[in-house]
Amino acid sequence: MNDPDDGQKKLFEATKKVEEVAKEIASDAKSDDDLVVVEDINAKSDEDMVENLNCQKIISSTFVVANKNIRTSAGGRDYITLTLSDRTGQIDGRLFPDGGVQDIFTTITNGSIYKCDGKVNEFPPDSGKYNIVIEHLMELPSDEYILEDYIRTSSNDKEKLIKYIISTIKDLENIELKNLLKSFFCDNRFSKEFYIAPAAKIHHHNYVGGLLDHTVEVLKICKTLTELFPQLDKDLLYTAALLHDIGKMRAYDYDNVSIKMSEEGQLLDHLYLSGEMVEEKLMEVKIPKDLSNQLLHIILSHHGAVSNGWGSIVDPKTPEAVALHYADLLDARVKDMFK
Repeated sequence: MNDPDDGQKKLFEATKKVEEVAKEIASDAKSDDDLVVVEDINAKSDEDMVENLNCQKIISSTFVVANKNIRTSAGGRDYITLTLSDRTGQIDGRLFPDGGVQDIFTTITNGSIYKCDGKVNEFPPDSGKYNIVIEHLMELPSDEYILEDYIRTSSNDKEKLIKYIISTIKDLENIELKNLLKSFFCDNRFSKEFYIAPAAKIHHHNYVGGLLDHTVEVLKICKTLTELFPQLDKDLLYTAALLHDIGKMRAYDYDNVSIKMSEEGQLLDHLYLSGEMVEEKLMEVKIPKDLSNQLLHIILSHHGAVSNGWGSIVDPKTPEAVALHYADLLDARVKDMFK
């Protein structure tokens, strides 16, 4: 699996404008006009998406290789079978080299993106099942494709969600909490990873950009709760909402094919990792001890009572902790219903 810092993140072209986002937060500017949507010049065409490969035709398109095998035909000829996929589904690919099957096979890397030239065939005839007979296969460099074409990604407007976070940070009245959030979201490396990270392996928001979606949805629920219960500390609750799941950035590894628990995620869980990441920043930013304790309590208890067995380190004991727990739970449960 590729190291996220060595290329995984840069595959998602839209993150190239995160530097403008960070600068805007840092300057506390009033306008969000500098946020520009990146043009996906290398995006895959809709007609070449797997879900639309339902007729015989010549094709030259790109796919991620999800799996590979060597098979032998009834006539004794070795050939290579590939499982090709994009964000809409999977299709079988077959490569029939004149020779050197094993050598070619070893050069094909699962999880990498390839340009495939060949023909879409219906096989068996009149079966409604299609595959691609590949004539030429070439691996693409990371700057020649858009990651979101090949794995499930958020359907939401990413730039709009980023602006919502920026606006929330700007509107905070508590300077200490605002500076804490800036210490995260003005960090270009953190921001790029946060904006594309998944929020789960199997359950809610388990796709690229899922953490951003979930965080903003929880934040919106929390804002509704502060309207119903104005006694809640808005700045504290919103800060906790923005930071409650940042440990998921370290709890999951992901590539073009799958999302998996990292070793840290398996051993420590994302609640602990979130608390640890926040505590590290709290040591750099001057925040009163009582306020930092309240914030950490909310994060470490946001899965509810310890007796639930959902990972909380302590039961929620403040109004803000209870509010975040139920906002998080509501978003997760409703999202799962729509999967």
